[in-house]
Amino acid sequence: MDFPSQELMEWFQKNQRPLPWRKAYDPYHVWISEIMAQQTRIDQMQPYYARFLKQFPNVHALADADPQTVLKSWEGLGYYSRARNLHDAAKQVVEKHKGELPHSQKELEKLKGFGPYISSAVASIAFNENVPVVDGNVLRVTTRFWGISEDVSLPKTREKINAKLNEVLPQGKARAFNQGLMELGALICVPDNPLCSTCPLQKECFAYRYSKQSSFPVKAKKGKAPQKHFAMAAIRQVDSLGFVQRQTALLNGMWECPMVEYSPLTDSTYDIEKKFEEMGIRIKIGTRKGEVKHSYSHFTQHVHVFEATLTNSTPSTLSWFDSKKLEKKPLSKVQLRVLELLKK
Repeated sequence: MDFPSQELMEWFQKNQRPLPWRKAYDPYHVWISEIMAQQTRIDQMQPYYARFLKQFPNVHALADADPQTVLKSWEGLGYYSRARNLHDAAKQVVEKHKGELPHSQKELEKLKGFGPYISSAVASIAFNENVPVVDGNVLRVTTRFWGISEDVSLPKTREKINAKLNEVLPQGKARAFNQGLMELGALICVPDNPLCSTCPLQKECFAYRYSKQSSFPVKAKKGKAPQKHFAMAAIRQVDSLGFVQRQTALLNGMWECPMVEYSPLTDSTYDIEKKFEEMGIRIKIGTRKGEVKHSYSHFTQHVHVFEATLTNSTPSTLSWFDSKKLEKKPLSKVQLRVLELLKK
């Protein structure tokens, strides 16, 4: 089956959204936009994109920045490993490539945070390299178009789609072709109720021909995400709160009030106090202020917030921040919501 590449690119030329990084396709701008667009909708990330470029206008400014400043600039976007990888990769680009992003997918893959998708997206969109891009939108468009019924969560399925795209990608036009596919998935070939009447691929599309749009893409059903509960201690000292800096992979480098694992149906206040004592913080648990719930990709977090007071000298693990100091510290969405809760 022939793929209507020309019709796709003509559609893209006429219907593409006027996104800021498409004005000149500056490689740095394309890179930042692609990192931010991972796990975040385009309309949501654009204000962050504008502020980030104002604060870090080029790769040198980003490489020279303090890690905490970079994390603070990412506050609210979530998936903070993206910001840490971005910062590390900027330093690599400055130190090893004289401040210029490598032009090829293979070279880009050597940078921190450049997996198969990001490396191919930046290579093709910024430098027009002849490599296909496979993201969620492209998976939906291509599985519907070719009637691919294999599970798209499997690497071999993505490899199959990548190979088929390699065969139909018009040489020298990867930028328009790849963005056309992604834009089509974002605007027309949407998950529910796709706008097939306006699709440039309609005539040759398997799913449209057999009215099977809802059958693609095929995804294995995920198990129910585990529910994890934590007790967080809001420890006050005059007009400041006690914070710890996370050292774990999740939210590494971010600041939060200390918390411990918690079983709300069985743990008493004594049990909570003992758990905090094991981490070097001796406290007396007070009023329960409420609960903050947040869903990550692999679990749902329930944070039960308690007022607390120290029962011994200030532990070295705590840092004390008032509202002014907090303005410069990177905080997760959960912690920002906790602070709102504590104002009530």
